Amino acid sequence: MPINDEFDARFDLREFTPATDDSGAPDERTADWMRSVGMGFHEADPSPETAARMASHFIADQETFLGVYVREPFPGSVDETWPAGTFTWFRKALSWGDGSSVDTQAISAVTVRPTERRRGILRAMMTHALRRGVEGGYAMASLTASEGTIYRRFGFGCAIRERAVSVRRNRALPFLVPTTGTVSVVPLSWLADGVGQDVFARFDARTPGSMVRNTGTWPVVFGELTGDGEKAKDVRAAVHRADGSDDVDGYVTWRVKESGKDTAVEIVDLVYATDEAYLSLWEFLLSIDLNDVVKYNRSRLDDPIVAALGDNRAYDVDHEEDHVWLRVLDVAASLTSRPYAADGSVTLAVTDSLGFAAGTYRLDVSSGVGTVTRLSAAAGSDVDVALDVADLGALLIGSVNPVTLAAAGLLRASDPAVPVLLRAMLLPPRTPHGITYF
Repeated sequence: MPINDEFDARFDLREFTPATDDSGAPDERTADWMRSVGMGFHEADPSPETAARMASHFIADQETFLGVYVREPFPGSVDETWPAGTFTWFRKALSWGDGSSVDTQAISAVTVRPTERRRGILRAMMTHALRRGVEGGYAMASLTASEGTIYRRFGFGCAIRERAVSVRRNRALPFLVPTTGTVSVVPLSWLADGVGQDVFARFDARTPGSMVRNTGTWPVVFGELTGDGEKAKDVRAAVHRADGSDDVDGYVTWRVKESGKDTAVEIVDLVYATDEAYLSLWEFLLSIDLNDVVKYNRSRLDDPIVAALGDNRAYDVDHEEDHVWLRVLDVAASLTSRPYAADGSVTLAVTDSLGFAAGTYRLDVSSGVGTVTRLSAAAGSDVDVALDVADLGALLIGSVNPVTLAAAGLLRASDPAVPVLLRAMLLPPRTPHGITYF
């Protein structure tokens, strides 16, 4: 059914769930939505087999689609059946790194056709979706962005950044400290038969900022399919076991490619339940002959490999950018869902142009457990910290430093000691690291 409250008369905003026909192919509405997304991200049309598989993944992940449709399309234009704007959301858990997690409203597939720009399409889709998120009881929304300037105006803050790095083999080994355990090469099918997902579950539970993966991610990271849905032919896998153990506590999948003048080992997926597994798998990759460099596009900002290398100048940062963005919908639910490293009390005044999280709140932490009290407007004179909801989202996981935000003018504190206290309270058990895209 069309949803047109407070929306331009030119469009219908429709919410629906993806579906397939009797043959397993996406039904007409789902297929047209998928074609519009593909055009927005410059993707080739999928084969019928790939389209059917993608639709089955959308259904398995229980996605909710939004489409913005032109009411009076020109004859012959794709607007007759394709949406001019696309959007989807689904449930995705975010790990706090101590075994606990919080469900987020994960947002993806956001596109607007160039012919319909600046007509309020994105704002209509986003505000509708976030209202539905509030109705659904989500503490926060989440996304990974293809562009870094779009989402702050809707209250999202960048909570995790990541790096693409290269490590030169000829200067990397030996490590300063010997690694432990055993690395063995395994068939991809063996890794995909439950072993890899078990390792990821352990990684996810111990890693702040990690998020569960979409159904369609697994065949790609296990080297069964390319990102385009075609059969992969060049991926290999290895696993790590601790000394004296048969249990796999880390794995890596990789391919070897020519990269300019170099032959490069390109990491497809690197998942580790222990630091020992991470170091040993890196040592293995750096020991592969007939290549010059190992490339990894999911490195965390304080990668321990830098400290482990025999020559740390073998490590180069090729690129750094935003990764996980968070948008607080319920301040109390967000702040009470996570563990804390230090006790203390901080009163926060939160602004929110969309109104979902605006207000004044007191966070009290005792024995690492937070409680939140919403205060009346009269409490404004006692505020310790004032910030926008986007910056609250940036701070949540603990990888963004409140002292840095204060220095940037984004966090306004009543006393310089307050950001320092907040930094101590929010300190995560390990460095936040997201290796999930959606």
